[in-house]
Amino acid sequence: MNIRIIFWVMVAAIVTASAPLQAAQDPADVDGADNSRIKIRSDSLPFPDGPLTGEQIAEHVYHVTHGGLINNAVSRRFKREIALLVNRAPLDKRGPGRKPGVNTFETFVNNNVADPEIESQQMAVMMSGKVRGTGVLYTGYTDKNRGATISLWLPALRKIRRLNQPAHDDYWVGSNFTYGELVLRRPEHEVHELIGEGAFEDCLLTMELDKSEMTRHTRKLPRSQCGHRGKPVYQVKSTTKFKNWWYDYHISDIDKRTFSMYRTRYYKDGKLIKTITIDWQSLNAPDPRLNYPRYIYAITHETGVDSLVYVPRRTISLNTCLPDSFWSEENLKTLGNQ
Repeated sequence: MNIRIIFWVMVAAIVTASAPLQAAQDPADVDGADNSRIKIRSDSLPFPDGPLTGEQIAEHVYHVTHGGLINNAVSRRFKREIALLVNRAPLDKRGPGRKPGVNTFETFVNNNVADPEIESQQMAVMMSGKVRGTGVLYTGYTDKNRGATISLWLPALRKIRRLNQPAHDDYWVGSNFTYGELVLRRPEHEVHELIGEGAFEDCLLTMELDKSEMTRHTRKLPRSQCGHRGKPVYQVKSTTKFKNWWYDYHISDIDKRTFSMYRTRYYKDGKLIKTITIDWQSLNAPDPRLNYPRYIYAITHETGVDSLVYVPRRTISLNTCLPDSFWSEENLKTLGNQ
């Protein structure tokens, strides 16, 4: 099961019903908007009834986090608020005053492409840092045997580079997130087993910075979220089908009502090697599965390398009136040159 973070990052991976957060925790970035009129796609999987297998749970998680509920989603700067990607060096390379790398970005996701051969198109444009203006257009196809394609706009060269689908274990923009975790991994790439049910009892990990590490972008990063404690979850073990892979299996805590994945822990040779947490927040829509990932955090435990994606609620728009032509190489250049 993947998270579909950056390209998709802010929404179509949007899902989870949220019980009221504890007062001691950071509040969600909600603006009080009434989303009761958000239309769910007519071809969405219906909410399941009765006991589920691990494979069925994985299919529902993939559906709601890969655009199965909405037509499109956009995350753009709203006044001073913008989505952030924060990357921090390994523990042994951090020194006094060394600050994490920070990139701001905007994302655009189309899950309802007129061309029946295309499953989805996603654009991400970096808005700050050394890669400012760099744009990525990802096209995924309905034919599962057809690899995705990527168009990369490089403003310094004034060129579009077209790439074939990257490897599942390649890392995205120097982050701790792999392409497999972002967009490429499908349920059929793993064997899924329901190993337990119960209440989620932990706080979600997040990036914690010292004052010397902070910049104007990172002074208000979200704190560890404990507001999901007590929510009923499935525990699903997913074992990779790839040979000699970087992990053997991962165990995920998945909200039983919304199919939101709060935490995934990866294991290799029986040892915990990586943890990813997602603070899903409700969008107050009729379907409880329609939520958004307020923050997504990944840490590799042996080295301490970690990355955080933070998406303020006010940057998100759903089911916007954008034509398919918006998701094009020409528009990728236009957005990158702004």
